[in-house]
Amino acid sequence: MRDREANAPWQRLRRNLLLLLQLIILSLLVLALARPYILAPKVVSGSVIVLLDASASMQARDVEPTRFDAAIQVVREIVDGLGTGDVASIIAVGPQPQVLASVTGDRTFLRGVLNDVTPTHGPANWKAAFALVSAGATNAAETHVVIVSDGAVRETLPALPGEVRFVSVGGGQDNLAITALATREGPEGPQVFLRAANYRTTDTEVLVEFSADGILFDARRLSIPARGSADLTLVDVPYNAGFVEANLATDDALPLDDRAWAVHAPPVSGQVLLISEGNLFLERALGALAGVDLVRLAPSQPLPEEPYALYVFDGPITGTLPSGNLWLVGPRASIDDGFTLRVGGTFTETAITRVQGDDPLLRYVDVSQLHVLRARAVDPPPGARVLIGAAGGPLFFVAERPAGRLAVLTFDLRDSDLPLQIAFPILTANLVDWLMPRGRADLPSAVRAGEAVPIQPAPETTRLWVTAPDGARYELPVSEHRQPVFAATDRLGIYTVEQEGQFAQTAPSLAYFAVNLFDPAESDIAPQNVIQVGRAAVSAIDQKEAQGRHEFWPWLALAALLVLGIEWWAYYVGQGRRPRWPHWPWSRRDTAS
Repeated sequence: MRDREANAPWQRLRRNLLLLLQLIILSLLVLALARPYILAPKVVSGSVIVLLDASASMQARDVEPTRFDAAIQVVREIVDGLGTGDVASIIAVGPQPQVLASVTGDRTFLRGVLNDVTPTHGPANWKAAFALVSAGATNAAETHVVIVSDGAVRETLPALPGEVRFVSVGGGQDNLAITALATREGPEGPQVFLRAANYRTTDTEVLVEFSADGILFDARRLSIPARGSADLTLVDVPYNAGFVEANLATDDALPLDDRAWAVHAPPVSGQVLLISEGNLFLERALGALAGVDLVRLAPSQPLPEEPYALYVFDGPITGTLPSGNLWLVGPRASIDDGFTLRVGGTFTETAITRVQGDDPLLRYVDVSQLHVLRARAVDPPPGARVLIGAAGGPLFFVAERPAGRLAVLTFDLRDSDLPLQIAFPILTANLVDWLMPRGRADLPSAVRAGEAVPIQPAPETTRLWVTAPDGARYELPVSEHRQPVFAATDRLGIYTVEQEGQFAQTAPSLAYFAVNLFDPAESDIAPQNVIQVGRAAVSAIDQKEAQGRHEFWPWLALAALLVLGIEWWAYYVGQGRRPRWPHWPWSRRDTAS
C-alpha cells in the first residue's frame, strides 16, 4: 500500500504543519530579499554626506535660538531617518572644514558628534569642503550630499559627485554690520575711518561707540540707507591708543559683526642719521636696506632738532648724545650724560677669543675670518651683551640705556677687513632690525578668523606668546630656521603678541593684531533658496515634505527567523522527542544533597 501510494501520479496534499511553516519561512525570505518599502518623511538615505554650515552667519538669531541650532536639528533628523545599511559622514564647514564623522552607520556616535560641534567666527570654506567630499565619495552613483546652510554663498561652487540636496535655514535679514575699520595718521593726530552697512529694507540710524584700549571716548549717530552703507571719520582719537574698538549700539539678528577692532601704532620714521667724516662702506651697507632713508651729517655740524629712528656715530662723538637708538663705530670719546660709557686707549690684541654665535644679532654672521688691526678699550655698561670678544677687550657688544638701545663696534671699519666680507651687510641688517623699532610692520594689518598669522620676532627675542581675546595664552617656539606662525585665530577681537628678550631688566615688548569678520557674504543674512553647484542650480527643499524610502525587510527577516524556530520545535514534538538542551556544569544538581 505504501509503494502504491508513493507511485500514484496524483495525490491530495496532506495536511503537514512542517510544510506549512517552511512555506511561510520561504515567503518571508523572498519578501525580505525584495526589500519592500513605504514612503516616509525623509531627506535622504543610502550613503549620505552632510555638509553642515558652521560659518559666522549661522549665529544669526532670526531662528530660535540660532540658525546653527536649527541646522543641528535638521542633521539630527537626517541621522534618525537612516535605515539599516545606511551610512553617513558629517563635515562642519568653517574657515577650515572639519570631518566630524566618516562613513558610519552608528547613529549614537553621529548624535554624539553633533552635541560637541560649535559655530565659528569666520566664513565657510566651501571649496575645501567640496574637495573633501570628492575625495571621500567612492561610489558616485550611490552618494547623496546634503548641504544644510543659510545659503550665504556668493560664488559658484564646483560640481559634486552623486545627488546634491540643499536644506535652507533662516528666515530674516534684520542686520547691521561694520564692514571696515582702520586707523591712520592725520595732520593733527590719529584718525579712525569706519564703514557700516545696512542689510535691512528700511533706512536706519544707529549709535556708533568708540573705545580706545577698552575706554569709551566718543559716540556718534550714523544714518545708513536701506541696503546701503555709510562712512564715518573720527579725528579726535587719543594719540597714545594701542587699539580702537567700534561698536554699533543695536539689537539685530547677528551681533557678531556689530563690533570691530583696529590696531593703532604711531608712525615709525625710517630715517637714519649717519654722523661720519666719510665712510663709503657704512653708507652703502645702510643705504641698501629696505625702508631706510639715510641722511648724512658731518661731525662738525650740529645735530638736527627733529628725531631720527637711529643715530650712527662713525668715529668722533661731539656734543650731547640724542635720545634714541645709537650705533657707535670706533668711538673715540667717553660718554657721561646719565649713561656712562668709558672709552680708553687702543689695543692690538684683537684675535677673536669668544663669539656668541647663538645670539640672534649674529644670525648668519661668520666672523671666523675677521681680522682687526686695532680697537678701542671700551668698558661695557652693566647688563651689556658682549657678542664678539678678543684678548684685549670686547670688539662688539649691545646694551640698553634709558634713552634707547645701544650697539658698539669698538674698532674702526677701515682698521679691519670686515667691510670686505659678506658678514658685514648681514650684521648691518640684523643690527638695524634690532635698533629700529618696527612696531606693527611685522604683523598683518587685517586678519580674518581662521587665517594663520606669520609673526616676525625681533632679533633678540627668546620667548614669544600670543594672548587671544578670550584670555587663552599660547607660547610659540622661536627658532632661527623657522618663522613662528599662529593659527588659533578662531575668535574675533584683539590678539596680543608678547616678546621677551635676553635682557632681564627689559620689560617684554607688546604688539597687537586684530581679527575681524568684514565679510559681506556673512553679514547679509537674508537666506538664499538657490545655490549654484557646478552647472546646476540646486533649490532648497522643504524637509517636512521630503519623501524617502523606509525599508522594513529586517522585520521580515526577523519574522522568518521566528517561524524557523517554531518549525524546529514542531519537528521535535512531532517525532515524539524532547529538545536536548545543553547541560552546563553550573546547571547540574547535586545528587548527594
